[in-house]
Amino acid sequence: MTPDTPTSAFFWPLILRGVAMGLLFIPITTLSLSTLKGRQIGEGAAFTGMMRQLGGSFGVAIISTFMSRKIMVHRNDLVARLDVTDPALQSRISQMQHSFSANGQPPAAALKALDYSVMKQAAVLSYMDAFLYIGLLFLICIPFVLLVRGRRNQQVKMEMH
Repeated sequence: MTPDTPTSAFFWPLILRGVAMGLLFIPITTLSLSTLKGRQIGEGAAFTGMMRQLGGSFGVAIISTFMSRKIMVHRNDLVARLDVTDPALQSRISQMQHSFSANGQPPAAALKALDYSVMKQAAVLSYMDAFLYIGLLFLICIPFVLLVRGRRNQQVKMEMH
């Protein structure tokens, strides 16, 4: 992923995510309601929905906080790597200043554009960090899901006997 990644590159990953979400929520709902009877089914469905909403809200809050902190960390790292004595950087800023001046904007707009570019790259790096950590969290959760499934199979066998 780069700041220049086109939106069309996200089409198939989003399709895959939609299919995966469908394959995820149906078993979770079935697992959470399968042992309930009568009125408990409605209460269990309401509780499952509430927990899904709360989990989503807390997840968004945690990821937003993580992202804002990581953006600043990555921005500081990227800015620290900019060397004002580097001829390539000086040339790039000079070209940008001439371009902005030709369009009637002040030369300082070049520095704003450079800062925007740094912030954009810092955001991309932060998203990549967030995706990595979320992916690792899901991998860590796989054994726990298998344990729940194993226990459920044991309970069903005990109820049959």
